[in-house]
Amino acid sequence: MTPRWLLLGVLTASYGAGAFGMLGISPLSPSLVEGFALSRLQVAFIIPSIYLGGLFFSMPGGRLADRLGVRTSFLGGLALGAAALMAGAWAPGFPTFLLALFVAGIGWSVVNPALGRAIIDLFPARERGIAMGIKQMGLTLGGFAAALVLPAVAALLGWRAAIVTCGAVVAVPVVLTWRTLAPLAAGAPAVLDGGVVSPSVGAWEWLGRPALIVFFATGLVLGMVQAAVLSYLPLYAIQALGFDKIGAGLLVACSQAGGAVSRLVLGAASDRWLTRRRSLWLTLTGAVGAAIFLVYAAHPVSSPGLAGALAFASGVGAYGWVGIFFVVSAEVGGRRSAGLLSGVAFASIVVGLLVGPAVFGLLLVRADSYVLPWAVFAGLAVLVSAAMLASGPAIDRERETA
Repeated sequence: MTPRWLLLGVLTASYGAGAFGMLGISPLSPSLVEGFALSRLQVAFIIPSIYLGGLFFSMPGGRLADRLGVRTSFLGGLALGAAALMAGAWAPGFPTFLLALFVAGIGWSVVNPALGRAIIDLFPARERGIAMGIKQMGLTLGGFAAALVLPAVAALLGWRAAIVTCGAVVAVPVVLTWRTLAPLAAGAPAVLDGGVVSPSVGAWEWLGRPALIVFFATGLVLGMVQAAVLSYLPLYAIQALGFDKIGAGLLVACSQAGGAVSRLVLGAASDRWLTRRRSLWLTLTGAVGAAIFLVYAAHPVSSPGLAGALAFASGVGAYGWVGIFFVVSAEVGGRRSAGLLSGVAFASIVVGLLVGPAVFGLLLVRADSYVLPWAVFAGLAVLVSAAMLASGPAIDRERETA
């Protein structure tokens, strides 16, 4: 039987390949602005188009993972995403390109619940934080690689070639990992190597639990913050800091690196310390995000070294929370509904991903300055920290009693 850590490595690498294509749209935004002659407000529709499919399909995708197994749902989602990105590379206009991103997002929406289900199936509670952190590193490392590679591809060969590269990389695990992931097919044992199966919550019981409603609402706000950074950090680097497109891509890469490191570190820390209060780690990431966004609002820093350090820290605030958030949601779901509850978590985040860039863009247009939008999003990060401090104990009790 395949060891669970090897399976986690395969899933993480595959997740990274998917993230290369999906998150790779963000550092390509300056090239897309030129290619489609977009306004600053139109930029706000690029990243949300990927996640709009998630709003409608993440919960059904989670149930799909519970019923069909991780392998079929995970690789099927990646296959759909790769095909849609390839189609988007040949889009004749911006609306058609957004439609292709929407279809790619449908595939991507299945991936996250399937992975949440995999963590519950493979790992006992004492290892889930670090396992989720490792898995989430795939996401940010994929985004990091995309930020380094894709702007250069677009500069050399054009944005269409860069989108083809996105689709090709997403397709790689679909071709290579079907046999390796056989232990995660439908009907495979729930936990490998002697782990223990968690208790489970009924499919819709969470709707009657106020603490979980607060928790998923917090995911909405965190999604807003994440999408705003994904959508506007590269343009902020160019328009406010004076970087060129390659330099802006490097800052995005720094933010992705900060997210990757923090997801691993915070996951490991939550397994060792405050395991029964995992929500407190969300308080920490909210505070970091608020501090960095206030710096962006009050004093733009154009020194490459310091700007890179701030971008790294912004990744902690914008992306570092995701692993902990999905661990909590999957643990509440347990063996029977881990996929579904991971889907609910993803759907709550997706609402924020859809709203966040539009709010940031409207504030930017209204103020004609980055000061107001960064200040508002610093306030949202503070709201997350306050909610986790106030409601965290009840949220964590839901995990313990699920």
